[in-house]
Amino acid sequence: MNLQTIFLYLLLFGFASCQQTTQSNPQTIPTKDSVVNNQSQQATESPQAVKPLLDTSTYTNPRFNKMANQQREQLVKLADEGLFEKLHLKMQADLAEEQKNYFESHANLNILAHTKGDIFENKGNDLAYIVYDKEKHQIEILLFDQKNKRFKTLYRDVQVSNLLHQSDCYYANGTLDYSIGAELIYQEDYIRSSQSNYLIDENAFSINNISTNHIFDLKRGCLSRDFPTNAMANTLCIPTSSVYANYQCLKYNKTKAVFEIYFSQEFAD
Repeated sequence: MNLQTIFLYLLLFGFASCQQTTQSNPQTIPTKDSVVNNQSQQATESPQAVKPLLDTSTYTNPRFNKMANQQREQLVKLADEGLFEKLHLKMQADLAEEQKNYFESHANLNILAHTKGDIFENKGNDLAYIVYDKEKHQIEILLFDQKNKRFKTLYRDVQVSNLLHQSDCYYANGTLDYSIGAELIYQEDYIRSSQSNYLIDENAFSINNISTNHIFDLKRGCLSRDFPTNAMANTLCIPTSSVYANYQCLKYNKTKAVFEIYFSQEFAD
């Protein structure tokens, strides 16, 4: 067998092997319908539940340790001067006996403001407190669920979802508890001279129907998209300024068991 014959034999053998591989592994090109059907099947087999984006208190968020500790130092200064204790005694005098008993057994908490209304929408007379925790050196928002006879701390025992995060009008400097602390520090001289604070004055810390209360301007403020006007009753509104009519308002969502911040206004009178 000469070289030419050997070369021809190898060439024919290679062609036959290639043809056999192509026939045994045909390429399938999916049609448009098959792609749609496959995607629908995947969506059915792997549903993804939409979970609310939950806020973490500025006080416990590791990203803001330095900022939170700086505020704690300033709050301790006010507490050491007895300013929070004086406010506490003033606030406690108005409470029902069962509420007084709670705060007497939790001596680490100083009441700075309180309000009442149907916060948890159980047709009850729930209570909300702004308190200073002398052990943690921070402001907390404490809620009393009248139906279940339970105290719950916002951001810890009951979560908060800020619906305004994805709104163009949203901005804030820290979570609600931290924002209150910052404003109280700003009000130091007023608290010392008047033995009051901006939360107490004019009942600014309150439970409202913000669709009918003239204090709230839904058109100029930041309102979560598609939040129904007829669902704005029993909204807990927290003033974030002692000078301007600035508020953040949140409402309890019983289905999701979270409080949702759905409106804020940050502007001058």
